[in-house]
Amino acid sequence: MTLSRTQLPLLPILAASGLLVFSAAAPGAEPDPTPVLAQPPTPEPEEGAQTNRGAPGRVEFVGAKSFRPAELEKALEDSLNELRQRGLTPPRADDTAFYLGAFYRKQGFPDAAVDWELRGRTLLLRINEGPRTFLRELRLSGQRALSRETLFDYLLGASPERLASEPTSFPYVQAEIQAGVERIRALYHAEGFLDAVVENPQVEFFPDRGGARVSIAITEGERFAFGPVTFSGSSLFGGEELNAQIEGELAGPFTPDKALALQRSLQHFLRSCGYYDAQVELAADAKKAVQHKVPVSFIVTPGALYRFHGVSVLQEDSPEKRGRLRADFFPKRFAAIQGEAYSPARIDEAYRELLHTGLFRTLRITPRPQPDHSIRLEVLSEEAKAREIGFSVGGSNYEGLELGLRLGDRNLFGTGRPLTFSLDTSRSLNSSNSRNTARSRVRGELLYVDPWFLETKYNLRARLFAQGRSEIGYSKEEQGIRADLGRKLTDKIELAAFLQLKNVKIPALTPGIKPPDLGPTSYQIGSVGVTQNLDFRDNPINPTKGWIVTGAFDLNSVNGDLSFSRGTLRGAYYAALPLDLQLALGARMGVIAPLLGDVPIDERYFNGGSTTVRSFTERTLGPKDSKNYPVGGELSTAFNAEVTFPLVGALQGAAFVDAGNVLKEASSNVVEDLRYAVGLGFRYKLPIGPLRLDYGRNPNPRDGERNGAFHFTFGFAF
Repeated sequence: MTLSRTQLPLLPILAASGLLVFSAAAPGAEPDPTPVLAQPPTPEPEEGAQTNRGAPGRVEFVGAKSFRPAELEKALEDSLNELRQRGLTPPRADDTAFYLGAFYRKQGFPDAAVDWELRGRTLLLRINEGPRTFLRELRLSGQRALSRETLFDYLLGASPERLASEPTSFPYVQAEIQAGVERIRALYHAEGFLDAVVENPQVEFFPDRGGARVSIAITEGERFAFGPVTFSGSSLFGGEELNAQIEGELAGPFTPDKALALQRSLQHFLRSCGYYDAQVELAADAKKAVQHKVPVSFIVTPGALYRFHGVSVLQEDSPEKRGRLRADFFPKRFAAIQGEAYSPARIDEAYRELLHTGLFRTLRITPRPQPDHSIRLEVLSEEAKAREIGFSVGGSNYEGLELGLRLGDRNLFGTGRPLTFSLDTSRSLNSSNSRNTARSRVRGELLYVDPWFLETKYNLRARLFAQGRSEIGYSKEEQGIRADLGRKLTDKIELAAFLQLKNVKIPALTPGIKPPDLGPTSYQIGSVGVTQNLDFRDNPINPTKGWIVTGAFDLNSVNGDLSFSRGTLRGAYYAALPLDLQLALGARMGVIAPLLGDVPIDERYFNGGSTTVRSFTERTLGPKDSKNYPVGGELSTAFNAEVTFPLVGALQGAAFVDAGNVLKEASSNVVEDLRYAVGLGFRYKLPIGPLRLDYGRNPNPRDGERNGAFHFTFGFAF
């Protein structure tokens, strides 16, 4: 029998074209030795292929009682494709019969035999199935430390109760039983039973061979644990300091693999301290165990302390791959660590920071030790296209149809700093309290980002902006500039300070909100403040667990007078629940403290909409003027609870409860006049966030209020 097993997966093509035709006897019937089959034309042989004029036009299965032709066709997919590709030969016919027999044995036919015969251009496969055998009983003996349920799971992937209750769900397959025994042996070894013996399975067939009883004898022996741990060879690190690096891994059983993991942990610790050539030798012999506790000793050789010194930038051959970055870009990125002790964590941090900029298609940073015990960083990169133009189309029930244009350069003047211009417009028809108000927006922005402001760890975001926008009851025109200077204290914590100057004009509308509810209608406002962000979510786009807390405080002057201060705080928590449910909780609060004069309407808080209390449309919850236009307030809260659940594929359902308010005076009781929403929604998960459709029901509508509101938008609610 030929041992060549190379086939190509082209069976669907064969089946569709009719080049191979199969037949099988019906279950319980005698096979028809001369079935009538269609005769397709013989395919032309490929150039150089070892074919003959007798290439098969058909293959016949004789004696198949338990499987349909399609099932046998699937089982022999690769073999039959090879017959078509390379022609029918005795070795390939023998291979086909071998694989068909293997298929039967995997289905619980231990006595199955398949013979083959060539009849001209036909391959005849004669099948003697024999009885189908099921695993009726599995006996384990000798196990004490590991439960019977655990061992059954490793053997069968099923519980003893399921084996007993589903007698035809477990065909007897010798190879799979033996593989399960090997898994149990590995399990005992991983649990510290180094001397455990798991005997080969003993099989007893029922008289009719319809069932099999398998017995496995186990001799567990004793479980080994870690004994005393000693260190030698280093005067730089004390035993307590080294032991602190591995003490959490000493719990539980001893295995050689765990001892090797301890060795790697110590070596990683030494290298993270700057000892690039550090070596750790391990001695842990179970034969020297005392009362089954294995003594472990490490010989620690730190070697010389290495320090960062210099960067070598490898240049690509072609100018296209070299890109536009200045020659001093990479040296400046690593200037802060020059002279510091070698640290793989610092290299990884710099790598992730550079990759996050989007400047590079590929980036590799390799530490190279030098004879003087310094580390030189070798950088090889290929820049991505820096300049881009983009168009966007989107929308929501509040903003309506949104169109956008974006022009950007991620590598301004070769410095690696991005400059982006964006222009977007939207228009919608909002229906609020039986009042239709056409809304539109045109906004332009020029944004400059410097991740390494003045070559420090601070980042700068500066933007010029202008927009014209209409809201419910008023419109505005504004132009301004804002600068944010921030610093990431850790990967999860960031602080920033900002300065903003705006010029705002609110034209008179008829009908519309009138003074004094509008506040100032033509003013210059200056704001200075601080922000903080603590983000411990597992994913900022599609979080499933963790929490985030953000906050801001600012002082604002209107037309040169210190007018008001403002503070906002927002938090959210995410957790997975049983049954693939996902919980999200959110809370936010904002307070404005007037100091002198009225607060402009556009600086007040509004509530209602897809991210607050979803039984109200955008901005419609809270104080209103005599014409029922929303005028905002000085105090606002929102509390949200939402559970999502899977439906089909990326589609999810959601159930939520919201509560919140907007109060005219900041001195009001924070929980006064809370309004509520209960609702259902759908989420379609995308890599960049979910599409959301929600309906929030208002359980206590007041005069003039709707019973609820629909919201269609993109992104998380809170």
